[in-house]
Amino acid sequence: MTRPKTWHDDVFFGLHFDLHASADDTELGAETTYAHIRRELEKVMPDFVQYDCKGHPGYSGYPTQVGVAAPGIVRDALAVWRKVTRDMGLPLSVHYSGTWDGVQWERHPDWARRRPDGRRYGEPDGPQMMPGIAPQPMAADSPYDEAVLIPQLLELIERYDIDGVWVDGECWAAAPDWSETTRALFTQHTGITEIPTRPDDPHWAEYLAFNRSRFEAHLARYAEALHARKPGFAVCSNWAYTVRMPDDVSAPLDYLSGDFVWAFGLDSAELEAKFMDSRGLPWDLMAWGFTTAGPMISARWTAKTAEHLQLEGALVAANGGAFWIYDQPLRSGRLVDWHMDIFAEVARFMRARQAVCQGSTSAPHVALLHSQSHFYANNHPEGTPSLYNTGKPMRTLIGALQLLLDNGYHADVMNEGALLRRMNDYPVIVVAEQTHLPQGLRDALLAWVRRGGSLLLTGSHVVHDYPGALGVVADGDAIAGPMYVPAGDGTAPVGGPWQPVKRAGARTAPLYRTPDTGKRSRSPHPAAAIRRFGRGAIAAVFGALATSYAEYRYPGIRTFAGDLLRALTGDMPVQIDAPPWVHLVVRQKPGQRIVHLLNMRPANPLSPVAPTGPVTVYIRHGRRPRRVCAVPNDAEIAWKWSKGLLTVELASLHIHTAIVLEVEE
Repeated sequence: MTRPKTWHDDVFFGLHFDLHASADDTELGAETTYAHIRRELEKVMPDFVQYDCKGHPGYSGYPTQVGVAAPGIVRDALAVWRKVTRDMGLPLSVHYSGTWDGVQWERHPDWARRRPDGRRYGEPDGPQMMPGIAPQPMAADSPYDEAVLIPQLLELIERYDIDGVWVDGECWAAAPDWSETTRALFTQHTGITEIPTRPDDPHWAEYLAFNRSRFEAHLARYAEALHARKPGFAVCSNWAYTVRMPDDVSAPLDYLSGDFVWAFGLDSAELEAKFMDSRGLPWDLMAWGFTTAGPMISARWTAKTAEHLQLEGALVAANGGAFWIYDQPLRSGRLVDWHMDIFAEVARFMRARQAVCQGSTSAPHVALLHSQSHFYANNHPEGTPSLYNTGKPMRTLIGALQLLLDNGYHADVMNEGALLRRMNDYPVIVVAEQTHLPQGLRDALLAWVRRGGSLLLTGSHVVHDYPGALGVVADGDAIAGPMYVPAGDGTAPVGGPWQPVKRAGARTAPLYRTPDTGKRSRSPHPAAAIRRFGRGAIAAVFGALATSYAEYRYPGIRTFAGDLLRALTGDMPVQIDAPPWVHLVVRQKPGQRIVHLLNMRPANPLSPVAPTGPVTVYIRHGRRPRRVCAVPNDAEIAWKWSKGLLTVELASLHIHTAIVLEVEE
């Protein structure tokens, strides 16, 4: 079925404002005037705007007749925003807290999700997502959707003619539910009467999978109702079908979205961008315009620098997404004017890159697997309030992706279904510490290697998952780490477990018990093996390489992985000679091949972005390009082409530069 197009398909840069109205507010909308809002928006000229509607406390910031209006409403700010955006020709979406609703949690305790002991999530002594934050989630099959959520969103369409909704407090606040309703439905659907309550109980995986299916039914329920009322209405559930929810997309959402963590979020944003880009839907990522070094609760927030927001925006746009910035008005609804000046500077930066970013597709170089089978098998939500945890599986993925990017590779991230559909497009696939893979997927990977693919596997389990394929055999039980891998003239520690193996036809790399490279330190078992397999090749590391890199980022681990990758992959279509913090993204559009370079060196969102370089880019292209230029500014750059190899040299890279090849189709 073809997905109907919405306004979000064509947006590139936007702004988001929410207040999470509460019972303590006294001046909501008092300073929300047409002249003020229009003046500030005209500084930035976004493609779309999202404004406050109902936050996690459950109070609405507008005078609702369906939900519970905050007592401190002085002026209907949403009506002002609707008039401004309509006059400016901008779509207006609203921020609406869905699964998490504090007011309804208090008023209707029978609607709340329950812990195994029968208590509600959100009780003061219950588990918390982070210090001071305990979501109060509604059960997926409670009356909440039909009694509150859907009627209130329909009210917003009727009264304000809004164009979309970004439903927050959803999958990341959705806990596994042991309410009587969910228990009964599980038994009705499965015939299982013994309800599991712990990861080691029988049918635990089935119970969590059932909870996830009920959450997806909740998404479909409100999306279908809103689409029926207003065709073209753009529906999104924050973080649905992103890294924390790698299921195949089934609910009729119009786009995917998530918001960066407020500090040090580049690693997770890079992973999310590359995964969301594989999902077959328009997508965006929203950066917080403010940050703190401490916890979210009682934080002393300060505005991010324009440079850091520009880097976050470049990361998103280079990978094919739309970018928007989140700021909070004053409680009176007044926008902070100097914040808007910063956003205007970011907007100019983004617009200079829009033509080469928007509408591009990724060039298939390396595919990194994000297996939903592995994710949910190792993502136990016991003791935390989220059904869709991140935890160790996400850390491992971040480590694997950063190992690739820090070694100059362009990579995409995809789940099992996408990889099975698209694996023949990719010369290289990486499966990093992914357990519980379906046998059909493992067989498909080996068949792909026989046809000529290059496969990298990591983890102590891989020799058991791919018997006879790796050129080694297991030699005893796994051992605890760390062990040491060769790195240049020295070694680097990699955590365990490590699987001892014996060579059986593969070339191997040594493993050491201590940092020393002498004979007494050398293990009789290799760290890695590489062998031909059919017309392709398989490389395997028998320890937790990606997880260790996520935790420590030791240069020696990067060196070891880079040496192994180059031995496996040989020359890639695009390669760079640059510091490891320069990340490569390769995209394409009709008549264009686009090489994005991102300076990812700053981790602190208040740090200046210091230029880096020089950077040399090698692009294999059979025919001499008609033109090569650099974006922004469509600037001519020095380049040479000889015998199918284009070489481009940049003396310096500040935040982002795109090298654009104009080519014959």
